[in-house]
Amino acid sequence: MSTWTITPLVVALGPQREKSRFTYMHNFGDKVDVPYVAWLLRDGEHTVLVDTGCSAQAFAEQIRPGDGPLMLAGERFQDVQDIVPIEERLAAQGLGFDDIDLLIQTHLDWDHTMNTTKFTRSRIVVQRDEWTKIPAHPLFASTYAPKSHYEAIGNLNLDLLEGDQEMFPGLRLMVTAGHSPAGQSIVVDTDEGPHVIVGMCTIRENFFPPESVLSKGTYTVIPTGMHTDLLRCYDSMLRIKAVPEATILPFHDDAVLTMEPIG
Repeated sequence: MSTWTITPLVVALGPQREKSRFTYMHNFGDKVDVPYVAWLLRDGEHTVLVDTGCSAQAFAEQIRPGDGPLMLAGERFQDVQDIVPIEERLAAQGLGFDDIDLLIQTHLDWDHTMNTTKFTRSRIVVQRDEWTKIPAHPLFASTYAPKSHYEAIGNLNLDLLEGDQEMFPGLRLMVTAGHSPAGQSIVVDTDEGPHVIVGMCTIRENFFPPESVLSKGTYTVIPTGMHTDLLRCYDSMLRIKAVPEATILPFHDDAVLTMEPIG
């Protein structure tokens, strides 16, 4: 069986957010940092990227055009701050945009896709039900980029998938809907065991709640507060936790800021 390495490429830091946006009905008033990350996967033969993050420039020009602050659910949305641009992150790994064989889009929120149009040679895969439901509902319009951004992605080497898929030996996709219409998570076999890159906007506490939650004995995960279907989101999180002996890698947990390569 092929084994892979996983290298987190943190490209930017999003605005500090209300923690309850991630932990549904919990942690009101607490704040969390929100890293924007792409995950580089390599097995010696294939080079894969999972999502592409967002740059400060893309945020300013496409998500918050003009001078006024963007308001989301009554909360002022501060600027995105660049950490290291994605092209520099790739260059540090000896790579350029054209070296990415496969680009997996977990879902289509703007903070996961704004650099995707730079990958003109890569095969880009997303679930069909995710692609055809942009935006899923007016309530979620602010989680998407302008229509022109997705039109540009659609003109690239876009491949719409249906259901779970094995992309390469040791690398498989599983549909984990609920945060978005048809998000997908990635199970990666490494020398350190299987890891699951979570295809929804979550932090570690979503999957490993504190004892104050577990002691109630009614539920074992906390769905993300950002969801299109709360019950499907919960079930998808349980599906992720059921992957045998897997380490879970939530996308927006601040542990990624200091995470070393895996495998």
